[in-house]
Amino acid sequence: MLLYSFAQQNPETAKQNIQKILATYFNSIFKKDSATFCGLFAMDSVSFYGVNSPGTYQGLLKQYPKAGFIMKDNHKGFIHFVTSSKKKAEEKYRNVHIWHDNTEATIFFNYGFWIDGKETNWGMETWQLIINGKEWKIMSALFSINDPRLTPDPDERG
Repeated sequence: MLLYSFAQQNPETAKQNIQKILATYFNSIFKKDSATFCGLFAMDSVSFYGVNSPGTYQGLLKQYPKAGFIMKDNHKGFIHFVTSSKKKAEEKYRNVHIWHDNTEATIFFNYGFWIDGKETNWGMETWQLIINGKEWKIMSALFSINDPRLTPDPDERG
């Protein structure tokens, strides 16, 4: 019989460690650090989906008639986009909520994605995380996509 034993974190320590994952994620985008960014994910292939808001989708269709409502990507494609550009990329977050039971966690927050100081999209983002026995890893990311030219970010209005 094979038994596994893992030391369980107290709830507050677990929450702090999850918050560190969030900060590391955004820092690695800002620093264009793909190794750190990719190390945050549980596997090479995790769910990473964006869903256009109806207004953004209608605006996209005018410019790109074959645009999809749902954008399926992966974290490697996203960080490649960030690191391959000479432009400054930054993702800002606010209104963070974390629920966990020391084994799996859900993070919910509002985000804004910025390129060269200009917000390019904003929305809500949700992550699922798991503990792999010693550290938290991201299993999935789902985010809404709003074009601020069509629907201004309510947190960025003067």
